Amino acid sequence: MKSFRPLATALALLAGLLVLGGCGGDDTSSRLRQAQAAIAPTLPAPYFEDLVTEAVEIDGDRLVLRVRSPVGDAEKTRLAPGFESLRASEQGELRRLCALPAIRPLAGTGAVLARRFVDRHGKLFFEVELPARECPSPPA
Repeated sequence: MKSFRPLATALALLAGLLVLGGCGGDDTSSRLRQAQAAIAPTLPAPYFEDLVTEAVEIDGDRLVLRVRSPVGDAEKTRLAPGFESLRASEQGELRRLCALPAIRPLAGTGAVLARRFVDRHGKLFFEVELPARECPSPPA
């Protein structure tokens, strides 16, 4: 019996860690749902020029803002000169999401912020993402 005690203790400790680990995931899921619920009523909203942020979705641990171009063509745009510069520019712009009050609670979680750019037919131009933990901390 004495030889089973360390094993039982180790198993109990492991079970406790798994439960705590699961709570973190549930916390992320809960915060993602809260962020989605706060942002959804504000949509659709203009994004830039003719682009419109039309929806916010949860995809696993990702909060995805779908941005639609009403006139663009994803296939043609991906072949255009400067396309990679556009994508890089949007990657940088993603940090601005961190300042939104609905996004701030995600900063300490495993959530990922994403913007998915699609054309009028739903074809993907590109997607950019940023782990929420990389958001700058708000000033104290």
